[in-house]
Amino acid sequence: WHDFKIMDNTTPPSRQATFLGADLSTTALSVGVRGADGHEDFVAIEMTGATSWHDQPGFDLDPLPLLLGNAIHQLEERGWHFHQSGSLSFSVRQHDMVLLDEFCQPLIPALSWECHIAQQEVTELERLGVDRTVGPIAPRFILPKLLWVLRQVPALAKKIHRVATTGDFIAAKLTGQLVLSTSDALSNALLDQSSKKLAQNAIAKTSIPPEWFPKVLPSGHAVGIVEAETDSQAAWDKVRSKLHGWTVFAGLGDNHASAVGCGLADSKTIVISAGSSGTIVRACPAAAELAGNANCFEFYDDRLLLLMLPDCALWYNRFLAQRAGSDWDHASLNDEASQVDMSRIRRVVQTVKKGSFVEQYPESFHDLSLSEQVASTQFSIALELLLLVRRLLLEVNNPDAAIERFVLTGGLCQSPWMRWVLHTGLTRLAPHAKVCVSARRDKLAFQSATYGAIINAIVQGNYPRLPETIAHLCPQQECDLAPDKIANGLDQLVARGFTPATTS
Repeated sequence: WHDFKIMDNTTPPSRQATFLGADLSTTALSVGVRGADGHEDFVAIEMTGATSWHDQPGFDLDPLPLLLGNAIHQLEERGWHFHQSGSLSFSVRQHDMVLLDEFCQPLIPALSWECHIAQQEVTELERLGVDRTVGPIAPRFILPKLLWVLRQVPALAKKIHRVATTGDFIAAKLTGQLVLSTSDALSNALLDQSSKKLAQNAIAKTSIPPEWFPKVLPSGHAVGIVEAETDSQAAWDKVRSKLHGWTVFAGLGDNHASAVGCGLADSKTIVISAGSSGTIVRACPAAAELAGNANCFEFYDDRLLLLMLPDCALWYNRFLAQRAGSDWDHASLNDEASQVDMSRIRRVVQTVKKGSFVEQYPESFHDLSLSEQVASTQFSIALELLLLVRRLLLEVNNPDAAIERFVLTGGLCQSPWMRWVLHTGLTRLAPHAKVCVSARRDKLAFQSATYGAIINAIVQGNYPRLPETIAHLCPQQECDLAPDKIANGLDQLVARGFTPATTS
């Protein structure tokens, strides 16, 4: 176990990387490193490879070694060294589905979490009772997407050797060991919720052979050592030569990693992340009685309960692309939104049409100024998140599971207006709970998934060490917002669909 040292700017930093965490998102590959002395660094590489398959969003995985190699090269240019063995872990888009042939090469692009086409397949799985074993199923999960893919191209069934996640694919390319990490597998309707083993009997009720799935490995446990062996793709050889001797630990889905990276260590905390997708997560004991409305993912020995707003910052980005033009920046828009008169706020409602998310704008929305439209859009997103928080508070049937802290994170939570709206509602949902944000001010402060991957590499499956690790590395501070402003805004929230009572 490692003694933690907090970064001391009075001493020269060590540039030997000891821990490496990487987050592969829809928009970027973000890589963070930490030295034994506590010094840290971070780089982000713009994502490439976005594509589609049968009109559904996915990613070509061929650019991955080049992206990872570029990130390592940038860190080396800053003086970081990787020649001594260290520990690394990945956080990857939670519901990426990779279909592999016998040579561990992808057969089609990895269909991402943005693929929501498998609505019919979810209904069929529920009719078969599969959800009683694997938990609530969503169209973005691997199991329903796999059924949908096989219906589009039945001939693929003869070519598939293994089905995995993108995170497990990366670990296999580095170590030669293909496993199914429990963090991602549990969040894709592949594991028995109670045992965390492959749900063979449930999967066998479908047309999918259970033997397509590799062996299951608990999150944070060692997958293997990076070997500098040759591969059919020379780009992977270059990455392996840089990380030769490093130990790869079973990665986390991005929701799991984000929760870890912004301070979730117990059942008394709810994390609200307003990123590309909006996620509301809390941990609970594996044996806790649940209402059954949340998705159940893994949180090491516990369970991670999640409710999602699939389009969150993506919703905001669509609004900006359609209505803000090109002459703007986030900081100025956020500042203007925080000055808007609440009476000018209009609620925008998001709906799903043919598997895609669209926004319904009221007619009066077009009469608003740009700053009022920005404030209304952020308000509407925050309101949807608050409604999900209310549901998650009711999920655990345990009077001793009272929430004591909310943590706000994600890109949209950098907006003062967004934080204020969330704080207003949260204060009424759980009056005795603190509303916090990260106290960090460094490059990794808002890179919670990347930092969660670093912590996963540090903890190495030793779950009892997680609270201590998070206490050292994830300091929090309360949001500093005026109580009278919070009280004055509550009526506006209620008028637009927010009921404070958690029993409603």
